[in-house]
Amino acid sequence: MSVVTYPCPCCGAPLQYSGLTHKLQCASCGNAYDVEAVQTLENGAAQQQIEFEAPQQQFTAEEAAHIAAYTCQSCGAELMTEETTTATVCPYCGSAAVLTGQIAGGVKPELVVPFRVSREEAVQAFENYFHGKRLLPNIFLNTVNRIAEMRRLYVPYWLFDCRAEADMVFNAERVHVRRQGDWEVIRTDHYAARRAGTLDFESIPVDGSEKLDNRITESLEPYDLSAAVPFSPQVLAGAMADRADVDAEACTGRAAERVEASTESALRATVTGYSSVSVRSRSIRTRRGKVTPALMPVWLITTEKEETEGKRIYTFAINGQTGRLTCDVPYDKKKAALWFAGIFAAAFAACWGLVLLLAGSGVLG
Repeated sequence: MSVVTYPCPCCGAPLQYSGLTHKLQCASCGNAYDVEAVQTLENGAAQQQIEFEAPQQQFTAEEAAHIAAYTCQSCGAELMTEETTTATVCPYCGSAAVLTGQIAGGVKPELVVPFRVSREEAVQAFENYFHGKRLLPNIFLNTVNRIAEMRRLYVPYWLFDCRAEADMVFNAERVHVRRQGDWEVIRTDHYAARRAGTLDFESIPVDGSEKLDNRITESLEPYDLSAAVPFSPQVLAGAMADRADVDAEACTGRAAERVEASTESALRATVTGYSSVSVRSRSIRTRRGKVTPALMPVWLITTEKEETEGKRIYTFAINGQTGRLTCDVPYDKKKAALWFAGIFAAAFAACWGLVLLLAGSGVLG
């Protein structure tokens, strides 16, 4: 046997139906609500499914004839490059490979963002990263940071377009404080603020490669998609391209999260003039959902370090269009603790000095 309860939208306490007023009454805060209003809020709290139309365009026979493809035997990455490339290395694990087959199947990319950052500029960005970063482990500061491998790679992305129709209700509070003799009187007014609107989203990027950490690819954003060109095998000249191993349907969850977060933030920004605001219910639907497969330029650089537990490889990724760099190098926790302790000690010393100064001047009595 299950029990259904209806929480009060203001305080969360259980509501009870009153036969006298024919309303749902809250014994905690005293508010009363029409049955229809509570039903609307309950239905609006359910999250709507966000659907996108997945791309279906395949490589033509002519395009496939000009693209070489292989699967890395070490890590399983599926890669493609132009037909003239006969040997290469896997950009993820560094294993050597000979390209023996032609591409078959798979969704054809529609757009490619070309490289603008040269190899020399990428190397310079790698070297500049270590300057002035005192919290890096000493192994990066006391030794030369040499590049073990450098690869020019196009990473697969899914670009999501949609129109979001949102209807949200916010709990809002306005606090009033006044003095009444020796008492401080605080009055809190409660409001239900409803906002509805339509937002258009274009080219929300989601990484379609399982081999590359999403935290790395998202740190490389944004890309200027106005510079994108239509896909052709010739665009891959001098580079490799990873084939998407995470399909568009599997990536819709991440796209939906971005749509929902941006929509909620946009509507929340219109609720102003209150002391506090929280979400009571939300309904978000999409229209004209579309997905476009694309390739984004990334320089992948690895460096090796001899540590106490053995050799370890660190990965640096550079946006091939903007030069933005991200990596998986950790900060030194001991250095960070000492640094924050130093700041606290300096602040404490400054405050104590001010107290002594005021006491000496008689301000503190």
